[in-house]
Amino acid sequence: MRMNISVPDELAEQVRARDLPISSICQDALREAVESHDKKERTMTDIQAVVERLRGTQNEQRQRHIDEGRELGILWAKQYATADELRKVAEGDGQDYEQGIGSSAGIAEFYAEVENDYDEEYQEEHNDAFVEGAREVWEAVKSSL
Repeated sequence: MRMNISVPDELAEQVRARDLPISSICQDALREAVESHDKKERTMTDIQAVVERLRGTQNEQRQRHIDEGRELGILWAKQYATADELRKVAEGDGQDYEQGIGSSAGIAEFYAEVENDYDEEYQEEHNDAFVEGAREVWEAVKSSL
């Protein structure tokens, strides 16, 4: 197939003066451009797959922190909290939890004892789940107290 290309006059003169093989140089340049385009396209397809995979890991990690927060809330409520502490956390707006209420059975001490080290990126979700877990226990026991 024949193609016509345009080049500036000055460049054409420089190429002719050096007796350069225009056709093979253009073919090589076009091949290189096609390969570069294809590589970018493959990379972008791969990148999209990587993004999707990484989003999935974020969701998994977020859910793990939520599940862990709920389990710790239940554990704290069942084995560490006093009735007043549990009521405050379960019926409050979550501030009591965030401030680490109580004395020896306080939440801050509880976390130190169970050696839980949650990711600050998911702290809010973890905290909400902790309160929800404690609330579940409170709802189950409050009528018996």
